[in-house]
Amino acid sequence: MILIERASYVVRDADRVERDIDLLIDGDRIARIGRIDRATLPPDTIVLDGRGRAAIPGMVNAHGHLYQVMLKGRRDDLPLVAWCDEVTFPFVRGVLSDAWTRGETTIGRLWSAVATIEMIRSGITTFVDMDMNLDGVIRTWVEAGIRGVAAMTLVDQWVPEDLMLSPEATREDALKLIETWHRVPKESPLVTVFLGPSAPFTSSEALLFWIRETADRHDLGIQTHISETAWEVEQSRKLVGKTPLAYLESIGFLSSPITAAHCVHLTPEEIELAGRRRVGVIYNPKSNMKLGSGIAPIGALRRAGAPIALGTDGAASNDLLDPFEEMRAAAMLQKVAEEDPTALGARDVFRFATESGAQVCRVDAGVLDPGKLADVVLVDLSGPHLFRTTDEILPTLVYCARASDVETVVINGRIVLRDREVTTLDERAVLAEAKKVGERYG
Repeated sequence: MILIERASYVVRDADRVERDIDLLIDGDRIARIGRIDRATLPPDTIVLDGRGRAAIPGMVNAHGHLYQVMLKGRRDDLPLVAWCDEVTFPFVRGVLSDAWTRGETTIGRLWSAVATIEMIRSGITTFVDMDMNLDGVIRTWVEAGIRGVAAMTLVDQWVPEDLMLSPEATREDALKLIETWHRVPKESPLVTVFLGPSAPFTSSEALLFWIRETADRHDLGIQTHISETAWEVEQSRKLVGKTPLAYLESIGFLSSPITAAHCVHLTPEEIELAGRRRVGVIYNPKSNMKLGSGIAPIGALRRAGAPIALGTDGAASNDLLDPFEEMRAAAMLQKVAEEDPTALGARDVFRFATESGAQVCRVDAGVLDPGKLADVVLVDLSGPHLFRTTDEILPTLVYCARASDVETVVINGRIVLRDREVTTLDERAVLAEAKKVGERYG
């Protein structure tokens, strides 16, 4: 058992905050919240001091590309398509060449470990990785004790030919991923599998049909990029005569809910469609800003009833995996876009980063209630940047807190960060090896 004792704040969700209270974890679930007598607990119970700290739900990064931690600090002067051509594709080309010709996949294990360490340190307990399926990537999540959704990227057009497998190999790899990693470990899963058609314009209708049918058969989620740029929308009109989300609706792809990253350039009709079809919209404000892609119409999407979650996107277009900075940017960008300080508040974005994120990732977490998965973060409130004379904690967490304030992280009932030290991976060794191996890829 783990007892968080006398937490100054227990933020159960965006609307419920309790003061000076205990939280008990038993196995992989939250057992009780309230006053708990330590003497009634087993002697081997781990006790964490909650005084001067806020216990919050584990945060969810609902869209990302973990390999891009190897590409931080690259180019801040390119739009998306040119950025792919000059930043991500060259790296991916080298990685896949080594994997396909020599079976060399060490780099995958290392980027996975580096990204996992950054996310744990930032209070992220669940994430979606829309990425290459290299040996070691997912195994590292299990070793680290973090909750990951493997959304295997699937393409069969537009992407350079040397970065694509044959259609048969693509399907075979996807099915192998499902068989090997969906709901692993079996007794208390950390890993689930989604299918990830990169974008409608990178996927033929035949591939999209196969993805929809396979996802339905195995009860999998789907994540794709939708209308990230104006260029993508125009490309879709040229190829299929419709805008991206409208096209997916026309072929029956939205028959079950999907998650859609970005959704910056939706038409009014598509916004209404997103709400009606319960499309889980993943808002990536910082990435959209860096690439100059635009501002997602979050207000209109919320009014239409679409679920909204928060994502960092890849670290090459952000360049941090920091949910606190993402929340702050998310709120302020909407305020300035609508010229209205009430456009998006602290409670809204906190919900995006916790409860809503867990829902779109199909994870029974995101709130602190008995029976929920024990994904809990302790935030140290002692820093001068967190000084306040009010008991209102959510605005402080959203507008003032930093990833470095995360002191302890519990995922699935296991302490993976304690006193700001990762307990499940050798951080120093990982970073040293990642730098050495990463330099080979330029």
